[in-house]
Amino acid sequence: MKPIFRAATLGWLLLCLPYGTSALANAEATISLQQALQQTLQYNPALQAYPYLIRGAEAERLQASLRPTPTLSLEAENLAGSGDYSGSDEASYTLSLSQVIELGQKRQKRVALASAKERQLQNEYELTRLDTLAETSRRYYQVLRLQALQTSLTERIEREKNALSVIEHRVKAGAVGKADAAKMALRLAQSQARQQQLQLQWQQAKSNLTAMWLAEADFANATGNLLHAPNAPEQEHLLSALQASPAYMQQTALQRLADARLQLAQANGKTDVSVGLGIRQLESSNDQALVFSAAMPLAFSNPNRGRIAAAQAQRQWSQQRSELLQRQLQLSLNQIRQQLQSSLLQIDTLQSQLLPKAQQLLSATQKGYQQGRYSVLQWADAQAELFALKRQNIELHTQAFLQLLELERLTGQALNTKA
Repeated sequence: MKPIFRAATLGWLLLCLPYGTSALANAEATISLQQALQQTLQYNPALQAYPYLIRGAEAERLQASLRPTPTLSLEAENLAGSGDYSGSDEASYTLSLSQVIELGQKRQKRVALASAKERQLQNEYELTRLDTLAETSRRYYQVLRLQALQTSLTERIEREKNALSVIEHRVKAGAVGKADAAKMALRLAQSQARQQQLQLQWQQAKSNLTAMWLAEADFANATGNLLHAPNAPEQEHLLSALQASPAYMQQTALQRLADARLQLAQANGKTDVSVGLGIRQLESSNDQALVFSAAMPLAFSNPNRGRIAAAQAQRQWSQQRSELLQRQLQLSLNQIRQQLQSSLLQIDTLQSQLLPKAQQLLSATQKGYQQGRYSVLQWADAQAELFALKRQNIELHTQAFLQLLELERLTGQALNTKA
């Protein structure tokens, strides 16, 4: 269970200091990814039922270990008849104790099935916990994405304000027409409108995040730098981690559960024996005698053959499903890793080549406009090009972190991340 436990944290160590809901009560507080994960573990409704379900499975295992209870019986014969048997002088009374003896190791097979169900439920909980934490991380990255977009847009607004100030100064000097100022003012108004939209989207993203632990969005910002690209994990590491992935272990638990069902069905096909021992009181002679009894159903064919056939079919399907799942996981890992490598390559190209060139273009265009060699439209387009690339940079980094997160969710292991 250690790999699953490590997987459930998605590679992010939770803070050692306690962090409760009161820690987010301050509207100026920030929240980290580790804190969001811890809040989710403590208060997410999808995880609340499992402790009770697991305790119920433990009780089922206890019930399965119980043996059949003995039976105490009292039998009276030759009472209230006719003739010599009209009274109770010829009566006989038998007090006996009988016990069903289970054959075929039924009790052990019941315990094995209950234990398999308990393990399967524990694996299901770990898998659900991992998926829930992954969803929390996705929502957290969405908050970071919108924060980064707001920062970039704020920078763009400041640049456009400065540009509008320069243009208005040139309009007053008679160097350019008022249309230039109107053009830049329009760009500024559009950016400010987008800023309002981003603010609403950011507030909604914060609410979506805190909904994972049923709380209000009472924090100011999420911490973390989304613009530090992660590293792509090695293919060999991913394939080796696949064997200990929660999804694969859950399928293994289901396969063992199918094996336990088949073994119990086969054991239940064997008839049990009931034996009894008692004492008989004979009123006519005032004597006592021991009585021994034994009973066993006459089964000329296996009475459980239908359930055995059904259990065998389930077991065969479980084995085939396990093979299919492993193949699907391998293909998914390969595909996501290739997508991550493509995202990282685009990030490298954008940061090393496109952004510097866009910055140079903007500087040259701004200088040229002030010298009268370029139009305001060319200056505005250069600004738009730069910030479009910055937005693309943010989107690519978000995409890379989400792809890495999906690899962690599938493998159940922490991979290299810089967020």
